[in-house]
Amino acid sequence: RRARLLDGNTRVPVTIDGVGRSARVLGAAGEIMAMLPTASMALERVTVCKRDGVLLSEPPQPPMSEPGGLSYWQKLVVHAGEQSRHESEPLHGALVRRLRREGAAGATVLRGHWGFYGEHRPHGERFWSIARHVPALTVLLDTPANIGRWFAIVDEMTAGTGLVTCELVPALRASGPDVLHGGLRLAAPTGDAG
Repeated sequence: RRARLLDGNTRVPVTIDGVGRSARVLGAAGEIMAMLPTASMALERVTVCKRDGVLLSEPPQPPMSEPGGLSYWQKLVVHAGEQSRHESEPLHGALVRRLRREGAAGATVLRGHWGFYGEHRPHGERFWSIARHVPALTVLLDTPANIGRWFAIVDEMTAGTGLVTCELVPALRASGPDVLHGGLRLAAPTGDAG
């Protein structure tokens, strides 16, 4: 179901994405499940690579595949606001264009309704505002061999803003006209994936 302007949108799907230390995430997860008992939840270990332009960690380098032969994938996410800029243009748009020009397999921007990161104040859509102030998540999936290349671009373009995270994706299935890649069987966990 799609959201509509001037509607309560109570039947529209919602995703809540949170990053934090294990104990705090588990506490928040318990509260969320109490509020939304029919919701499904996925927890995954993430590496916080950058916050507000400060490099905290390079993306982990897991093996390309697990012993059974299933491939590992990694997800690189840039959490920023719609108003975040790279030079004079919106960060999310500039990042997607640059990744495309450099040959990345694909990137997606998800616009949120309300959000925050770090010590920044929560921000989101305001009724009487012309400019958008919503969170924008730029998401990129690729093999561990390629993530380092894309992270170099993300690192350059997030010199002063954003939260950059990386996580292991144990299964990926991509399909389209005449294309079927991967599957939904999960690769075994790896201890050094972040």
